[in-house]
Amino acid sequence: MLDFKVAINTNVLLVDDDVDQLELRALVMKMSGFTVLTAGSPVEAIAMMAQHPVQKVDVAVLDYHMPMMNGCVLADYLRTRYPRLKTILYSAAADIPESQMSSIDVFLSKLEGIDPLLAQVSELAQVHTPAHDGVAHESSSSPAHLAF
Repeated sequence: MLDFKVAINTNVLLVDDDVDQLELRALVMKMSGFTVLTAGSPVEAIAMMAQHPVQKVDVAVLDYHMPMMNGCVLADYLRTRYPRLKTILYSAAADIPESQMSSIDVFLSKLEGIDPLLAQVSELAQVHTPAHDGVAHESSSSPAHLAF
């Protein structure tokens, strides 16, 4: 169930190469109270996160099938840079190997619709460790190298 009090304090990064679906999903999430950033590709998402390090992002919602890298590879990269960032793989793909989802907090099928996604984003945004301030910080470890 969507908690509106949580939603209005939650920043979400949506990444999907299907621009129409991305815009529709962003609109629904904004109407539900979330602050939403969108990226039409994994490379755009990485650049956006790097250019706006002070931008608070609580939950990233990633599609699986995208050009240059899939959502699991993007999740791995984001987890190395922003270890507290929660990630949801939101895809219609049914053949994703479990071994690729090590950096994914939750998998949701797009076939289930938007309501489970809204509820899951709200739930993940509520999960805080005592030291967690809700901000996705860059780790101090050396930068990860990506092969495109």
